[in-house]
Amino acid sequence: MNQINRMQFLSQAGITMTALAFLKQCSFAFPRQMEKNKTANKDQYTVFEEPILNAILYGITAPNPHNTQAWKFKIVNPEEMLLYVDETRLLPITDPSTRQIHIGQGTFLECLAIGASSMGYEARFTFFPEGSYAKKDIGKKPIAKIKLVPQRNGLDVRFPILSKANSQDSLFPFLEKRRTVRSQYEGDLLQKKELDSILEDAKPKHSELISILEENGIQVVIRQAMDAMRIETLNVRTADESRIWFRFNDKEIQTKRDGIALPDQAVTGFQRWMLESFFMGPEPEKFHNKTGVSQFLAAYEKKIQSAKGILIWKTQSNGFEDWVKVGRDYVRFQLAAEKNGFVIHPMSQIVQEYQEMDELRKSFEAQFQIGKQQKIQMIARIGRSEYKYFTPRRELKSMLI
Repeated sequence: MNQINRMQFLSQAGITMTALAFLKQCSFAFPRQMEKNKTANKDQYTVFEEPILNAILYGITAPNPHNTQAWKFKIVNPEEMLLYVDETRLLPITDPSTRQIHIGQGTFLECLAIGASSMGYEARFTFFPEGSYAKKDIGKKPIAKIKLVPQRNGLDVRFPILSKANSQDSLFPFLEKRRTVRSQYEGDLLQKKELDSILEDAKPKHSELISILEENGIQVVIRQAMDAMRIETLNVRTADESRIWFRFNDKEIQTKRDGIALPDQAVTGFQRWMLESFFMGPEPEKFHNKTGVSQFLAAYEKKIQSAKGILIWKTQSNGFEDWVKVGRDYVRFQLAAEKNGFVIHPMSQIVQEYQEMDELRKSFEAQFQIGKQQKIQMIARIGRSEYKYFTPRRELKSMLI
């Protein structure tokens, strides 16, 4: 099918409505964008006639590294699109291989698929549809072609809305609650039966999950994760990448609608005011202020020491497709954890592939007997927390090409 003229499609789709306007009407993203707005219509879950646009809006709720939202979309027709990495939103210092950025492509695809299921569609993916894909192709060649196929009892139908109840992914109700929680965790250690319940809901397809559920083993990994955080935070070269993506006040958060900020680090109240007012700022000398950095690291260590379990995602190979697919597994686990009353916080600094981390990463991989072709893709802590903060998302129109 021929590609639709971009301006023609935007006009037909009413894309001049911003993502924020959509989210005001859409229950799944209500907490993320409209925390204080209690007037959202809980029954309305589509706003565009073209299902692909609605599906994208589910997809962009996905977790992604530094909240860079490194996604761009080419609409093919009302039910098909191409997903590309946005090459202007990479993390070249701490993610030189772009592995984490591609994991974020997988989280997007899985959230899109789960959201599409609520509309009665199956999202079918063709990975790397233009063939060979290398680092030089980032932003130029698509990661995936997405086609939405109406479903009813497993069969294509003309009127997909009739099949919503039959086709909806069991994790869909938890898209609206999904958030990464970096606060202190509460309660007991994660039990094996609780992990089994999460895995039954998550249904991982590509990666192997290694779990550490005993306190001594948990704290060994926590100490290593803390060492990795110190390397990244105390090294100006690597920490400066976080400065670029940091949003220093509410105005920046709501204007730029991307990046990282103190509230998503569970730093609130007086501590947030002190750090933002006196110890942090966009200027390098202020951002790397030793007092502010020390306070951040001390608070971070206290929070991660409260972990109730450690999760490690491992793959047998380590290519672009592995990265995308482990992203799908990761976000399904996060949603399944939410369903079972748990939250997770990725602590993957120790497996990053830059020079300053090499020694610690290799030691960590040896500890888990990681083979030459294998890779630890993600590490996270798990626990219980009532802390809620939903990072914003950019307007959809800014992501279309």
